[in-house]
Amino acid sequence: MTQGLERLAQFAVAFAPPEAVATDDDGFTLEADDVTLTFFAPGGESGVAYCRAQVGKLEERECPADFAEAALRGNFFWRGTEGAVISLNQKEKAIYLTDRFDDGAFEDEAAFRDYINDFLRTLFDWQTRLETSLAEKEVAR
Repeated sequence: MTQGLERLAQFAVAFAPPEAVATDDDGFTLEADDVTLTFFAPGGESGVAYCRAQVGKLEERECPADFAEAALRGNFFWRGTEGAVISLNQKEKAIYLTDRFDDGAFEDEAAFRDYINDFLRTLFDWQTRLETSLAEKEVAR
């Protein structure tokens, strides 16, 4: 784990219960509001880190068209994702929200906690959009 991620993991432990934070060689996870946030630096790249969480799983092979369109619009200049990116892991049939940031951007626990709250707010917005799209698709059948 990079030094930047180690520092962020320490910040997380400062405001989250110890059992909510798990570390490994690649980064750490934080359980917050029934969501698992994964923090990592690909290839141990110093200075850059990512936060990733699952928006939801697709029940069908294809994504509802209205959600796919909304996700593409949201990704356009990160307008609807607050700087993060929405993507599909085809193997898992899961949609993820991923944000890239400077791992030294947070001066203290409060700044990191604010970041997490903002990320969760964006994540919950997209989870609601996906649930609504899947429900509307089910009603249309």
